[in-house]
Amino acid sequence: MRTRLASVLVVLVSALCLLASSAQGAEARKLRKSVKPTYPEMALKMRVEGIVKLEAVVGKDGNVSNVIVVSGPTLLKAAAVDCVKQWQYEPATDTTLVGIDVNFRIAN
Repeated sequence: MRTRLASVLVVLVSALCLLASSAQGAEARKLRKSVKPTYPEMALKMRVEGIVKLEAVVGKDGNVSNVIVVSGPTLLKAAAVDCVKQWQYEPATDTTLVGIDVNFRIAN
């Protein structure tokens, strides 16, 4: 139990440090390439719509190295993460954390 708690604390502290060090740079990152999400078949059948809120860790080279789901409909989360992992940003001097909203709407 203590080992798991310690691991969770390390992850939280690391995330806070990354957020603190990159909060100013996140606004400056310009998106070079985006990929639209593929609507999951089950979500289409169930007519699930909504916004998936993500945080993407963007490396100095502009590649997305990690995507964290903040919130959103469960059936849409994996599709949102999969598309954002393919995004590319302009290179920068630091790794940054970028907030992203992926909007899923079914065309009528």
